[in-house]
Amino acid sequence: MDAQALSGWLAVLDKLSYYDLLGVPKSATHDDLRRAFHAFAETFHPDAHRARPPNEQGAVETIFKRGAEAFRVLSEPGLRAQYDQALTLVTDQGSARAAVATRTVTTNSIAPAPARLLDTVRSPGARPFVLRAEELAKKGDFKQAKLQLTMALHMERGNVRLEAFAKELDENAKKQAADEKSNWKK
Repeated sequence: MDAQALSGWLAVLDKLSYYDLLGVPKSATHDDLRRAFHAFAETFHPDAHRARPPNEQGAVETIFKRGAEAFRVLSEPGLRAQYDQALTLVTDQGSARAAVATRTVTTNSIAPAPARLLDTVRSPGARPFVLRAEELAKKGDFKQAKLQLTMALHMERGNVRLEAFAKELDENAKKQAADEKSNWKK
């Protein structure tokens, strides 16, 4: 991608909805969003543009941050509902982004939301394992989630949030095993 293309992206960035930015329909599932964000990240991740001049690196970083913001908002049902509602209320889609951001800041100023687990991971090699562990935990497969997280912990030693998540997965796996055991026919 050349400097002119980056300038074009920056020119329309505030006018694009999060759906348009990631190239997904409003009916996109979480898996659709994840695939779209991965494709977006392949193009705009700052690590892939280290050789660029500093001003172009800044542009790439701005675009990537907006894409990450879009993925975060659209992946969380509550934020997505707020965003969708704001989109219907305004004609300029950039204003919808501001409306959601304002509501989020107001809400978070009372009780700050904890950072996403993935945001605490520094090792690029650990990130895919953390993502997979979170997906598996959402599906209720705590044992497989723990295996994925164990791989991440080998690459991200000393991460307190990952260790806490590992303990949570262990507890959930034990509860699940106890429930399954109590449902066995004797």
